[in-house]
Amino acid sequence: MTLASVPAYWLYDEPREQRFPDALHIERISARSAPRDWRIEPHRHQDMAQFFLIASGGGLVRIDGTDHRLIPGTVLLLPPLAIHEFRFEPDTEGFVASVASPTLAPLIEAEPALGAVLGEAFVGRRGPGDASIIELAAMMEAALAEFGRNRGSRELALAAHARLIAIWFTRTARSHAVAISGAGDARAVLVRRFIERVESHFHTHEPLDAYARDLGVTGPHLTRVCRELLGHSAMRVIQGRLMIEARRDLVYTRSPVSQIAFRLGFSDPAYFSRFFAARVGMSPSEYRAAG
Repeated sequence: MTLASVPAYWLYDEPREQRFPDALHIERISARSAPRDWRIEPHRHQDMAQFFLIASGGGLVRIDGTDHRLIPGTVLLLPPLAIHEFRFEPDTEGFVASVASPTLAPLIEAEPALGAVLGEAFVGRRGPGDASIIELAAMMEAALAEFGRNRGSRELALAAHARLIAIWFTRTARSHAVAISGAGDARAVLVRRFIERVESHFHTHEPLDAYARDLGVTGPHLTRVCRELLGHSAMRVIQGRLMIEARRDLVYTRSPVSQIAFRLGFSDPAYFSRFFAARVGMSPSEYRAAG
């Protein structure tokens, strides 16, 4: 399947032109999945993040070609443009909160490092009786109740609920590696500091050793810790952040590819095009046309 063939929706199976007007759209998983035989086909969303909680049941989710098992207590963060599909077990229940990017913008403006966390897909698993899962379920239940009413200041209330849910997920995503690996605080802190530094320096193309030196470690040590806690190299974190920004510029702006390349710190637009194509399988211009 090519990117061009993957449908883009605001909400699954609804045309992009029918953009939902609220800061937050939230519903139970069964509301959209049960009528479709518990199958959600491959699709993506532009300018919208989604937050899932599996309360009961389970199944399988495929995110950008990688399969993840769903069990009670699983939480998912899906950033804009992530290609995903679901195969739910019958009678699976939980919540899906869909949040337009402008709703999250104030969080990122206040704490820029959150942009990196919210820009990466995240899958976490905790027991359904875990205190943090109970907290999230209560948040989503309250958001669903607000969504279903037509009270004064509804949009402000929905935006507040959306941001609380997003903050829960960013906190969980940041701490998840420690929870599943038993890693000590020092390694988790190092990775968080690295991600925060990447957020503010990715466009400068600093070499990995410069990042490591500023963090007080060696390049090989930083790479090893990233592999242990994130499952991939430190260089991939940097390159991944560049790719997120490149995709956003290509989809959401009309800037020429050469201008995007220069803004992202590439001195040669042709090299930027090769860099992009090597990771996406198509040129920047083709990606823009497909989006």
